[in-house]
Amino acid sequence: MRWILLAVIAAVAGIVGVNFGWQWVLAPLLAAALLRWLLTSLRALVHDAKQLDDDQATPAAPVSSDERTLFWCEECGTEVLLLIRGTDRAPSHCGQRMNERTEILS
Repeated sequence: MRWILLAVIAAVAGIVGVNFGWQWVLAPLLAAALLRWLLTSLRALVHDAKQLDDDQATPAAPVSSDERTLFWCEECGTEVLLLIRGTDRAPSHCGQRMNERTEILS
């Protein structure tokens, strides 16, 4: 059934393309591809930004004074100093998770 529907759509697209110009066939295909890419990107951002559930949440606690925790981005080299740990997850930068580095202070 799908193949028949696909063949009918291809035939109609061919007729429209030949008679009225291919921009009337290619523009909706390009718009559909861009819309799909946009929605996929937004879903990835929303999934990454979801808050932890109440049972997984930990109270914010200051980092101990005998160690220093840094997060750094492999892509651009940005470093972030952690003062209060809110969650166990590393922050995102340049579209990926940052790497955690803990230094012991003496």
